[in-house]
Amino acid sequence: MSLKKNTLWNLIGAGAPLIAAALCIPYTLRQLGEEGFGVLTLIWALIGYFNFFDFGAGRALTYEISRISNAGEAQTTNANASEIHRILKAGLALTLVTGTLGLAFIALCASSLAHHWLKISPLWQNATEAALQVTALGVIPATLTSGLRGAMEGLGRFRASNLNKIFIGFCMFLLPAIAIHFHGASLWHIALYLVVARFFALIYGCAQLKQHLWRSTPEPLQENTPPLTAQMRQLMSYGFWVTVTGIVSPLMVYGDRFFVSALVGADQLSIYAIPQEGLMRMLMVPIAICGALMPLFSTLSIAAEKRQHFEFHLKRMTKIMLGLCLLCLMLIYPVLSVWISPAFARQAFPIALILVLGSFFNGIAVLPYTFLHANGKTKTTALFHLFELFFYLAILYLLAKNYGLIGAAAAWVIRVTLDWALLMWAARRELRSPDSLAASI
Repeated sequence: MSLKKNTLWNLIGAGAPLIAAALCIPYTLRQLGEEGFGVLTLIWALIGYFNFFDFGAGRALTYEISRISNAGEAQTTNANASEIHRILKAGLALTLVTGTLGLAFIALCASSLAHHWLKISPLWQNATEAALQVTALGVIPATLTSGLRGAMEGLGRFRASNLNKIFIGFCMFLLPAIAIHFHGASLWHIALYLVVARFFALIYGCAQLKQHLWRSTPEPLQENTPPLTAQMRQLMSYGFWVTVTGIVSPLMVYGDRFFVSALVGADQLSIYAIPQEGLMRMLMVPIAICGALMPLFSTLSIAAEKRQHFEFHLKRMTKIMLGLCLLCLMLIYPVLSVWISPAFARQAFPIALILVLGSFFNGIAVLPYTFLHANGKTKTTALFHLFELFFYLAILYLLAKNYGLIGAAAAWVIRVTLDWALLMWAARRELRSPDSLAASI
């Protein structure tokens, strides 16, 4: 396992699409206008949310397959490969079911979102409903792809996983501009292009894992190998609480855009969403590092090693986030001025300053979150996020209604700071737990 190499691939996977974003977002914003672009950010939020409709199966596959792979590193057997094959089939079956549920949910809510729940002007309501209905079709390929990428990371194949991610990331920003060029400011055409890209990503992911998906001569399984349904339950037992986090956490990351739209108006959403989207991309650094650390943390059994690795990477993450946030503070205004316009920069700059503070704590929090999941403590993070959701909705409503976009940004900072504090407390507690200490004896 090469931590540096895997981290580098994760950084490339998250960072490469920024080239497409930098080139295409100004054009897309000009063509759609502020309200149309605001609706597009909602579509992006839903598409980003698709990855969490796997209900924890992707992360569960990373956890289970990494354990199988590392257990068989000393001597790789056919039975070991067959076990990976079966656990992968179980995970994909699970994501297919949950993806279908996600499709039905979004399709049923499309009309209410477009006409009633969001403050969208009548000019854009029908187009928004059509775009959301098309967007719903992308849930199933997105959830299946999420499961495939989870399996790749469990196998240590970060290069393959991130090539898939790069393709999806480029499509996210490039295809709306292409769709506008050929079809004008048509939201449903943009949604269609994005959904088709998801199907291509699914086909590509299947090709990347073809040796594990299709075994022409599967070897006999060991006597204690559980049946497929039992393996699905095994994934669900780990993935259930990841599912809770997977539903709740994106609501707090992307769902605030829907609340901002409902409270302030879709025409103001781009002023909030563009700096937020840019700062969320900064989190690709801690996410890349922790994505590579997940298989390592899941195989450590000696308490002293756990503490050593956790403390080392925590200090490293704090320094990295401090440097990134200081760099953002210096570059936000000139970048927005050149990239979008000076007028846009003046409006977005105060919001961006507040969001930078939250991004510092949000980036550091990725480490204890990953550590807890690697140690099977998914219930802990899920309960934290359930509490945070209700707390966040209350302060978001209060602050956004009274202080507009500034209030919404402040509410997000309060929430992510609380999340960091809770995760750090839980990680420290896990490092001091009797079970962790006993494992080192």
